[in-house]
Parts: sequence; structure tokens; C-alpha cells
Amino acid sequence: MTAASLVSLVASAMLLGSVYSLVNLGVVLLVRTTGTMNFAQGEFIMLGAYVMSALGPSMGYWPGLLATCVVMASVGFLGYYLLMRFLHGGSEFDKVVLTFMLSIILTQAVIMLWGTDPREIAPATRARVPLLDTSVQATTFIAIAMTVAIAVGLVLFLSRSITGLRMRALSADESLAEYYGIRTEVLSGLAWAMAGVCAAVAGVIYAQGTAVALTLPEILLLAFPAAVLGGLESFEGAVIGSLVVAGVYTFTNYVLGGQWSIVIVYSLMLITLMVRPYGFFGRPVAQRL
Repeated sequence: MTAASLVSLVASAMLLGSVYSLVNLGVVLLVRTTGTMNFAQGEFIMLGAYVMSALGPSMGYWPGLLATCVVMASVGFLGYYLLMRFLHGGSEFDKVVLTFMLSIILTQAVIMLWGTDPREIAPATRARVPLLDTSVQATTFIAIAMTVAIAVGLVLFLSRSITGLRMRALSADESLAEYYGIRTEVLSGLAWAMAGVCAAVAGVIYAQGTAVALTLPEILLLAFPAAVLGGLESFEGAVIGSLVVAGVYTFTNYVLGGQWSIVIVYSLMLITLMVRPYGFFGRPVAQRL
């Protein structure tokens, strides 16, 4: 393997890791604040990419991305307000089933609005950064910077702001939070809106290197093992687990091929579940006797 090939592989792994990180930041956010595992996150990613493909050409990349984030925040909030809030106090299984229903609704909405033909997103820049004997797309560094900014922002928001602390209290005991006057529905809707923004940015970053298509939710098939690896309640774990899975997938794909890379990633997830069921950065759940 040449130095140029190694740089290209590392850059690809970092870009893919950024996408998985953004996906899992949204997943972890909902788990930590509302206790809901959102299996519609893949469809949020797809919808965000389609919205950007519609707004980007007329508005430009950065205004289009900002508008896309606003749209997806609204979709996330409405998804909670029109569907998820009616399961207040319901079982976790019911909530998971409803997220599957939400994924079907979002997919059909995309088909009705844009059809089934692939679309494209123009990148923020086509510049390349020289590195060793090759060059790396500048969009890779932009993606990494956005991921770091969102991750740090979420951690600071949940740990330092009053609203963030109330959202964490909501996850710990929703009934008790209501008793103390915390507006649980508003905070839950805010969490869904923020998860929608994470999905939008992930979808835009990923689709600008491939295509905007109905297959975009498949990102979740590799992002989910990364979330399990890091821990479903850890932002740090979401990022580190995503980088590990992206690195393993990219390098095994280069050496062994695509089929083996998926097998190895899921084998890594199974080993993690056997050794640390709550992930390497998660915490064991206390059980009452």
C-alpha cells in the first residue's frame, strides 16, 4: 500500500465516520432525553438530503443547508407532536413500532414529492487539499469540522444549559419532571427537532459524495453497530464508535471486499454485546431487586 493510498483510505474513513457520528448523535440524543430508540433516523437522513437537493441549487450551499436544517427541525418536532407524544407513558416497544411507522410515512412523502429518480447535491467546494503524495477533498475537512462542532455543542447544551439539564431530567423520570413543572412535551419535541438537524447534516454530507436516492436510509445499517459499540447513551461513544466502525469498514473493504467488511463490522458489534452489553462508553443499567 502506497502512502497516497493510505491517505485516501484514512480520508474516506474520516468522512464516513463523520456521517455515522452525526447519525448516532441524533440517536443518542433521543435515547438520553426521551428514552426512545428512533429507527426512523435513516429516513430523516434521506429526507434531509432530498430537501437540500431541492433548495441548494437556488439558494446556494450554505443558505440551503441552513434552510434544510430548519425544515428538518420542523419535521422532527412535528413527528413527535403529531405521533410520538400520544404514547406518553407507553411502553418502549410501542414507541419503537411507531418510529417504524414514521419511517414508512417519511419514505412515502419523499416518493410523492420527488419521485424515485436519484438527485444530486453540489458540494460546498470542489477544492482539494494537497497531502503527502496525493490530495484530499476539502469537503472532508468541512465535514469533520461540522461533526466536531455539533458534538461539542450537544454536550455543552445538555450539561451546561438549564434547558439541557431539564431534558436530562426528563429522561431520568418523566412523571417526576412533570410534577416539578417541566414542560415535557415541549422538551421532547425540541429533542426530536435537534435529532432532525443532525440527520439533515449527515444526509447532506453523505449524499454530496454519492447521490440522493431512496437507499440513503441504509446508512443506518452501519451506523447502528457504531452506536452499540460506543454506547447508546454516550455522545463520546457515538463519535468514537463511529470512527472505529468507519475505519474497520473502509480498510476491510479495501483488503477483503465489501461483503466481508459488513460481516466483520457486525461481528465486532456482537462481540461488544457479549463483553459489554451497554457499550464501551455506556453505563450499566441499575436494576431493582
